Order: sequence, then C-alpha cells, then structure tokens
Amino acid sequence: MNSANENHKDALNFIREYNECFYKRDLVGLKGLYSSENFLAFWDNHEGCDSASLDDHFSKISDFFRNGKQTESGTIEELMVENEQIRVFGHGLLVTAVLRYASAPKPGVRSTFCLVQEKGRWQAAHIHHSFDPNE
Repeated sequence: MNSANENHKDALNFIREYNECFYKRDLVGLKGLYSSENFLAFWDNHEGCDSASLDDHFSKISDFFRNGKQTESGTIEELMVENEQIRVFGHGLLVTAVLRYASAPKPGVRSTFCLVQEKGRWQAAHIHHSFDPNE
C-alpha cells in the first residue's frame, strides 16, 4: 500500500504525463495511459468530444492532433494544474484538479481522473472535464 505522499506523487505524475502526450501529440504514449480492461467513458469540456469507447476516443484525439485548436506558436496550449485532491479507494485512485489554459485561465476546467492499477501502473478508467460554471 502506498503512502499518501506516494499516491499524491503518482497522481501528479499521471496528469503531467497525460498532458505531455497532448503537447507532443503522442497518441501511442497516450494509449498507454488508458485502461484497456476497465475503460468506462471520457467526458470533455468541448462539444463533440465525449466518448464511450477507447476506439472512438483515440479517433477523436487523432483528429484533434491533426486539426485541433492550436496557439499562435503552433503548439497545443499548456495547462496549469491547481487544487489537486487525491483519494484512494480499493485498488483505485480518484484525482480531482482544476486545469487552466495559460491564455484563458478562467473559467477553469474541473477535472476528474478515475485511475486503476493495471499492468503495473496507474491507468485511466474514466476522465471528466467540465468548465467551472462558478467562474
């Protein structure tokens, strides 16, 4: 059983690695961060991006990597991570955080990552992003 500090570090490392895959447009790396055995759904803060299967999700991400919104520099915009909270439940890790786009920090994006231990690492079974309606 990991300590609270190890779980916190693991959760932040997962978010960092997940975001890095987007910045680098690394679909192969991103696929390794999802649970193939326990995936439930991906709910996004942008219209038309929700997915109920990994195949659909990766198809949409592939399209985004080719055609998605980019910053003036031609890169995918980096995110700031704030207010992360981590809870262990059984063999899972529940991570919540507020993500902020550097160029438009408000409203923040409330994010939930439901992670399961699979293949010796934390992998996403469900991710949910939604704009904070209170900002």
